[in-house]
Formats: sequence, C-alpha cells, structure tokens
Amino acid sequence: MCNEKETMIQRLTQWMEGLEQFDLPDWDNLPQLDLYMDQVILLLTRYLAPMDRGADERTITASIINNYVRMKVIPPPVKKKYSRMHIAYLVVICTLKQSLSISCIQRMLPEEHNEEAVRQFYTEFVRQYRRSVELLRHIPLPGGDAVLAGSGLLPEDNGSLVTASAIYSTLSKSLTEFLLQAEEPEDGDDD
Repeated sequence: MCNEKETMIQRLTQWMEGLEQFDLPDWDNLPQLDLYMDQVILLLTRYLAPMDRGADERTITASIINNYVRMKVIPPPVKKKYSRMHIAYLVVICTLKQSLSISCIQRMLPEEHNEEAVRQFYTEFVRQYRRSVELLRHIPLPGGDAVLAGSGLLPEDNGSLVTASAIYSTLSKSLTEFLLQAEEPEDGDDD
C-alpha cells in the first residue's frame, strides 16, 4: 500500500511538473511568416509535445490538417502556405481534440476568419488555458481534505485519484457540450 501511494505521488508530481513547464505560445510568439505544411507540423509538434504523452497517434499530421481544411474547420492555406491565424487555430484544435469532438471545437472557433477575430479568440484561449492550469493545481480531490497542490495531501489510494480525474474530465466535457448547444425556443413562446 505504501509503495502504491509513493508511486502515485511520484507520477502526480511528474505530471504537475510537466504541466507547469508546458505553456501555449502567445499570439505575438506565433510565426509572422507564412509556413509550408512540413514547417507547420514541426512547429506544432514542438508546441504541443508535452501534451502528447505516450499517445499511439501523432497529434498532428498533413492529412489531419487537410481534413480540417476540407471540413471548413480552418480556412484553406494561401498558395500552400499557412499563416499565424492557421497556427492559432491548430494549436487550439490540437489542445482540445483530446476531449472534445471536432464539431464541438468548431462551434467554439470564431465565425469570422479574419486575423483580428482570430487574434482576440486565441489570446483569450491562452489566457483561459493558463487560468485553468492554476485552478487545476488547487482542485480538491476525494478522500477528505486532499488537495492536488498546496497542502501536499493526496487521496488514500491511486484508484481515488484516477476516478476523480476521470470524473472531472467527463463533467468538463459534458458542461462544454451543454454550453455549446443551440438554445431551443421554449414551448408557448409563439405568442
């Protein structure tokens, strides 16, 4: 039992350190020059590497990007080159696609495909991402007054932490999908 708890503490500490070291690039740090597909893939792989922990699939490939263009999730490249706006869209999509469907993500993206709208959206996304990381570091976990960060107290067993993480993920996804649903008119509003 003690070994199991030590392993959980070690894994949790390692995950938190990775989370603290990983940060999304600010708008001004995205490339200002347009890039070809191979350059986009290299850049996104570098940006998002910490999120790609042991995944069997690559986070981003040329065919994935082409699918996003074909599905009109992102605007098409201009003369086979991708702008800062494309990179911003792809960072957001790759960050969220682990837990949300592409159609859900698409509803979150700005309808206007102009640079100013995308810049504002992306800047707010990065700000909210950073606030969410801070919040996550202080989420109370099951098993009494255990807190993820701060007090150093943890749930009594690994199962509790795994279960809590799965529940938070499920509830967050459910809330996101609920908030993105189109509002349906209430009955009796025809008057």
